[in-house]
Amino acid sequence: MNAEPPEISFVIPVFNRLDLTEAFARHLPATLPPIRWEAIFVDDASTDGSAAFLASLPPPFRVLTQPENGGYARAVNRGAREARAPVLGLLNNDLILAPGWLPPMLRLLDAAPDVGCVGNIQRNPATGLIDHAGVFFDPWGMPTHAHKNRRTPPPGAWAERNAVTAACMLIRRELFLELGGFCEAYRNGMEDIDLCVRLRQAGHRILVSHESVIDHLVSSSPGRHDANAANTELFRRRGAPIAAAWGRREWPREYFRRYARHWWRMNPARAWLALRMLLGIRVRIPENPIA
Repeated sequence: MNAEPPEISFVIPVFNRLDLTEAFARHLPATLPPIRWEAIFVDDASTDGSAAFLASLPPPFRVLTQPENGGYARAVNRGAREARAPVLGLLNNDLILAPGWLPPMLRLLDAAPDVGCVGNIQRNPATGLIDHAGVFFDPWGMPTHAHKNRRTPPPGAWAERNAVTAACMLIRRELFLELGGFCEAYRNGMEDIDLCVRLRQAGHRILVSHESVIDHLVSSSPGRHDANAANTELFRRRGAPIAAAWGRREWPREYFRRYARHWWRMNPARAWLALRMLLGIRVRIPENPIA
């Protein structure tokens, strides 16, 4: 496997949670098709023994050690720079993968020259319900996971979206580096959405495979949500003004899809706005999001 360069480099940032990392490293090889690969764990200054475990892994596992905890974006960017394959597989260590998850994503990445990145279906193993089937934006340019809390994936083999999560994402290394990788001003959140906005601005399409289904424990790393408010504010300045135009087209229908089975949970003001937009009635979008 080391005689030729890998065809795909998996980049997995790690901060503590040795239990998840051990399980992930143990199961990853058995889920992959016959393909040359490497898995680059980027240890973001863990303090729980993760470094010793990672150092014990044989090739094609590789380990990079950060001198201090710099956050998700910085860790992934370093892994991407040192990757040897033309394709990056960005993965979280809290994923539960099963055989067959990778080929549908690779096929979509190779489907057309303008495909920028590919995501997939992610379920919450605690409920068995879908957590992610792509991302849509609201009229103020803020993201929401599509098809959330449904039991089955959307129809069709794939769909085009304006963003996907990087918990499980394929992207060409050259393109990732050309765009500057993840913006390191974010701290453990919104980096992937920001990247997707830049991909779309550059003319690339973002696809979601409905045939690749995995489980995701979601936000398992310590400190995952500590900077949520700052990340949200940064995205409001950087990406939301662009994404708002997409949101005004896609949000009305997505809003009613989201609450179709639980209509009593709708926000009346948001529902009224979405209905008028869906009917093509000219409306003024409030400056601030409707709470």
